[in-house]
Formats: sequence, structure tokens, C-alpha cells
Amino acid sequence: MFEDHLFDLFGLGIGDWMDENSIVAESVSWSERVILDDDQTGHRDSLEINYEEAEIAVNFLLLHGEGNLMIALDSAKIVEISVGFPKTLMQQLIEMASTPLTKHQFLSDKQIGELE
Repeated sequence: MFEDHLFDLFGLGIGDWMDENSIVAESVSWSERVILDDDQTGHRDSLEINYEEAEIAVNFLLLHGEGNLMIALDSAKIVEISVGFPKTLMQQLIEMASTPLTKHQFLSDKQIGELE
């Protein structure tokens, strides 16, 4: 089922691309909300809000490096990218995006500027 989401976003070639670039993908829960420490007031509320607002995302991890790139599956937006994830691989993912709409959704204006 997770693979179906990857195929929908990137096409059937995503598996070969991951193999060629030594990348693994994992399904993760992602949220912008910060969970407060156990001893902080509001910890329980922050857990509930995080759970309610969380999205399913794919986290691409480099096998031979420190980089990762996380993309929310529902919105197809890049929600996290580490310094160590090569921009060339991110550009390849964008090119593999299965529809023009998906390609547009991938990046904010700020992220597009960083690639140019």
C-alpha cells in the first residue's frame, strides 16, 4: 500500500531510482506541532494536537550518508530536508513527479529559489 503512494507520486521508476541512489523510504507521521517535554505544562494537549494534525509522509533516507528528504503524501509538499540531502536528487524526484500539479506542489517559492 505504501508503495502505491510512491508510484502515484513518482511513477513506476521510483524503485529503480531508489536502488541506483542507495536510498530507502519509510512511512512516517509528520506534524508542524512541537510536542512539549513530559514535565512541561500543556504536554498532554500538545500530544493530542500533534496527533490530530499529523500527516502521513514519506521520508527518503540516504544509506551512505546523513541526508533525508520528507514529503507529505496528501499535499506532495517537501516538509523537511536536511543539509546532507543532495539537491540533484531532489531535482530528480521533482522531474519524476507523475503530474504537472504534483510537480508544482512539491516546492514553495523559497525552495524553488534555492534550486536555481
